[in-house]
Amino acid sequence: MPNRSPVIPEAAWKRRFDQKLNNPGRPSNLLSLQTLIQWFPMILRFRSKLKQDKVARRESVIDIFRPLRTGPTMGVPLGGIGAGSITRGWRGEFRRWQLRPGIYHYQPVLADQFSIFVQHEGEEPKAQTLYSGRPEDKHLSSWRWEMDPACATYHALFPRAWTVYEEPVPNIRLTCRQLSPVIPHNYRESSFPVGLFVWNIENLSSKPAKVGLMFTFQNGIGSTNDFAGGHINRPFQLSKTDMNGRERRTVGVSLRYTHRQIRGVSDDDRSAPLEIYEDPLSFTIATESKSHLRTSYRVRFTTSSNGADLWDDFAQDGMLKVVRDGRPSTEGETIGAALAVTLEIEPESSQEVVFALSWDMPLVRTGFGTKYYRRYTQFYGRGSNAAPSIAADALLHYPYWENKIVSWQRPILEDDTLPLWYKTALFNELYYIVDGGTMWLYQADGEDPWRDDIGRFAYLEGQEYRMYNTYDVHFYASFALSMLWPRLELSLQRDIAECVRNEYPEEHQLMTSGRFSPRKKKSIVPHDIGSPGEDPWAKINFYHFHDANRWKDLNPKFVLQIYRDYIATGDRYFLADVWDAVYEAIEYIKRYDQDGDGLIENEGIPDQTYDAWAVYGPSAYTGGLWLACLSAAVRMAEILGEHEIANTYREMYQMGQSSYEEKLWNGRYYNYDSSSSGYHDSIMADQLAGQWYARASALPPIVKPERARSAIETVFNSNVKQFQGGKMGAVNGMRPNGQVDRTSIQSREVWTGTTYALAAAMIQEGMREEAFETAKGIYDVTYHERGYWFQTPEAWDKDGNYRSLAYMRPLSIWAMQWALERLKDKEQPGSSTPSAEY
Repeated sequence: MPNRSPVIPEAAWKRRFDQKLNNPGRPSNLLSLQTLIQWFPMILRFRSKLKQDKVARRESVIDIFRPLRTGPTMGVPLGGIGAGSITRGWRGEFRRWQLRPGIYHYQPVLADQFSIFVQHEGEEPKAQTLYSGRPEDKHLSSWRWEMDPACATYHALFPRAWTVYEEPVPNIRLTCRQLSPVIPHNYRESSFPVGLFVWNIENLSSKPAKVGLMFTFQNGIGSTNDFAGGHINRPFQLSKTDMNGRERRTVGVSLRYTHRQIRGVSDDDRSAPLEIYEDPLSFTIATESKSHLRTSYRVRFTTSSNGADLWDDFAQDGMLKVVRDGRPSTEGETIGAALAVTLEIEPESSQEVVFALSWDMPLVRTGFGTKYYRRYTQFYGRGSNAAPSIAADALLHYPYWENKIVSWQRPILEDDTLPLWYKTALFNELYYIVDGGTMWLYQADGEDPWRDDIGRFAYLEGQEYRMYNTYDVHFYASFALSMLWPRLELSLQRDIAECVRNEYPEEHQLMTSGRFSPRKKKSIVPHDIGSPGEDPWAKINFYHFHDANRWKDLNPKFVLQIYRDYIATGDRYFLADVWDAVYEAIEYIKRYDQDGDGLIENEGIPDQTYDAWAVYGPSAYTGGLWLACLSAAVRMAEILGEHEIANTYREMYQMGQSSYEEKLWNGRYYNYDSSSSGYHDSIMADQLAGQWYARASALPPIVKPERARSAIETVFNSNVKQFQGGKMGAVNGMRPNGQVDRTSIQSREVWTGTTYALAAAMIQEGMREEAFETAKGIYDVTYHERGYWFQTPEAWDKDGNYRSLAYMRPLSIWAMQWALERLKDKEQPGSSTPSAEY
């Protein structure tokens, strides 16, 4: 029989269910005894902060004492941007739940399954869950678990995934194609809370077969609230007309979940009475009713039982007896629903069955209770009854959505000049746009008069460092948004500009020093716009490790991103709207040029994104960002007719450029800083971040081409090739003698996102081969060696053990694609390269 399975892109990441990792990643431990002693007061303050959060009923933002230990389990998430997300692990479990923005539950719900029934003509029926494990407790013990793991292989290329089951029961091959409507430059369907499962069922036998496919789903999100009672399920039928005028009928079960959220309070209000919000959340499992398919469902079954009643029913004939049971769940009980599709498949032929999973949680609240509505409510209303309609639309329109996804990815997938692994990582790292605690919201009370209709956008720094729109990190990650959803990127930047114009005088305690500091001063770019445990957009700068008001990289990074986004969009109105904030940010930060040499100085503390690595005076990293910032400001001022300002910044740039060379260039690379410390001449992997951004933004290079090449070659030969055989990415700091810089925790780490940024800089400097060799180390550790797929961490140590799983910065792999596409544009006739001077 010819193979009728769907075609799976060669670039899809692939793993068989029975494959095991020899050495899965675990939390790193870089703390020496000396560091522990030095940090002991800070550790006590962190512990005190966690206790304060608990008393104030707040979700903790960072818990340094309990790092995530999820293991190599994750897969492609379900859902659109800002809709909430449900990650389905690569072995099929629904296991990472983020329905309330920024709040995660990592408990797999094993009642959420697909199961197969098969009876070939003249043979005994067989039924099997399509899962190779089984529940650790006695729940659903009557089901047939432990499918042979050798028969199934998972493939992932975000936002789609395929699982191929080779005869989980004899003579049947199944391919489940999972997809969500995450489509570049689409601001409608990309927000929908829905995922689809398109099943291709092949009968390999010479006999006809009766096949039943069952989708079971628990009314819950993997939290203790699932057992709290009050959840209820209802069947539904819904008819819609397709684009050809045909009436199409969707059937399924709607699962109404009583979502309970405890309102957090500020430290000054800890005596306030307990307040619990019960806001609507509903799920829908659905399929399309067709003449050749028999659809049946069970509205309610008890998932906290042995499950015999449901399983015995399905295993008998592949169908379900319709039992109408509208009872809500009781306390201590969990309930679910089941939907089955039964069909006849001729010998050596195949058929398709499609299920949709949708959810509707229109109203979301911050930790302090501020109400917002999600983006998709612009299209489905705010009435909390939209899940069936969303599912029905998905079943009608998913072929169109999928064609859009295929068309977007095709040019990259068909580009033979790109390594296969790069294509895999490029698309799969976009998981974080959906699964990064993402919010795409509208204020429930009042409107934003200065904002267009796109709403507010925010995503977390990481699932362990839960601060929204962490700006020093977004600097790297932002290429993904700028290239694929630029209107969301501009919305984010407008929020940052608004923060620059304002101050947030409330004081909070700094963990390192114990002193108190205002959250944010006027004219300073915020570190973040808040945390899910408090009130994003209102309580700015949750970050309290150091005083972010003293950071030197945030203001230059703001200026650079504004200009890069103008280059990406050509939106002059946006540029004019935020110019006052750009000017204000530059005028403030230039005060740190205390000796008048044209360079701002670091203060001998970790006052930039490397916030555990002290730097003093003019430095390669901050100084380069400052020069590129001034260069961008000159261009923006000229575009907007501010010629006097442009001339002033041009003079500052030229003076600073000379000082940068004089104080930092050592003949091979740019020194870490210009101090007299024992590590001032360390080789920093990220030393030319300013040069990278300048080149990416079509600005003149901030250093001479031959020096840029020499510096990056030094980084490649030292930080990449001399670190762990060149197979793990670029270590942040190396000494000239070939030893790792051990002066701080961060100098000893590999940062995944900055390594991708370094690779982008290499491409821009004509070092394409070295760029892919450098970036491949990140790919190999993430997707092969340590099990970090769909949870790429911020950093790992020399052994590959991680710090901060599921982090924003690795989205910077899209900076590589940005560089490649612009390099291709330059190769077109008539293109030119910017000169090194104005």
